[in-house]
Amino acid sequence: MTFRSDHTQAVTWLDGLDARLHAFERDALFEMTSTSDRKWWAQTIENNTQTQSQIITLLEQSIVQQNSCLEPEAKGVKRVSIRGRQIYAYQLIYWAGNALIPSKGEVVRHQCDNRRCINPEHLQHGDQRENLQDRKERQS
Repeated sequence: MTFRSDHTQAVTWLDGLDARLHAFERDALFEMTSTSDRKWWAQTIENNTQTQSQIITLLEQSIVQQNSCLEPEAKGVKRVSIRGRQIYAYQLIYWAGNALIPSKGEVVRHQCDNRRCINPEHLQHGDQRENLQDRKERQS
């Protein structure tokens, strides 16, 4: 794994990617609460070779910014196509890369306030209310 510039945090996160993807298992609660979206995310995680490859490619091709953000070369927020869907690159990296399935209303929040950033260390989940609160706090 080589970035265009040294980025230790993302490399450390990537070291555990394979283990996280392979450890994913659907449980009884998943089956009781599954929706077409949740099933799609589970299949994306379970298709770990393709998912891992796409995540690694996104991170390797990103450019390290001074604020430690990793930004794809694309203008605007990077979208990717995976398993027949278009999603934001940061969603793939956060949800699938951490073997997590978002529930309705959950979003990926950027601690760096940079929607172009795909640095897994800058991403966390929450809900839209928290996301709006983050924005409000940053503007104060």
